[in-house]
Amino acid sequence: MELKKITTQQDIEIVKSFFYKIFLDESGYNLSHFKQSVSGKHSYSRLEFYIAYENNVAVGLSGVYANRTDECWLGWFGIRPEYRQKGFATKLLNLQLQMMKDDGYKICRVYTNVISNKEAVCLYLKNGFEKDAVYAKNLVIMAKPLIKNTPVRKWKGKPLGFVPEWPI
Repeated sequence: MELKKITTQQDIEIVKSFFYKIFLDESGYNLSHFKQSVSGKHSYSRLEFYIAYENNVAVGLSGVYANRTDECWLGWFGIRPEYRQKGFATKLLNLQLQMMKDDGYKICRVYTNVISNKEAVCLYLKNGFEKDAVYAKNLVIMAKPLIKNTPVRKWKGKPLGFVPEWPI
């Protein structure tokens, strides 16, 4: 598997061709984070997205958000439906986590919906993430140390300010 960083409008068009098949509950989303990552107009210290290719076919998507030097967030992680149950999610997750570790991050966090993304929750748990916090009974934040024996403090804030009503 190869990860290609999204850097052009053409890359965003490739994402657009399968984004709504991966993220069914995001039908009104306009890919603004992807556009911001390409333009550089955002408030994060790091905002990058990657298309995962297997044999030159785009099979999935992943991203990294960060506002700290030691901690990052996995974002918009998904595999196209026709490529699921073939090991691509585990491959992509391992590649992305290794990249984060190589970039000096000590902790990776992710949040997801425990109702509509049960498979993702299982994938994260199977790959060393632990449940950290639950909001609104259906959104869970999970964390994983990227460096052995790194303590993971409990999340008590908003995940990068995405949802204003979450407690700080």
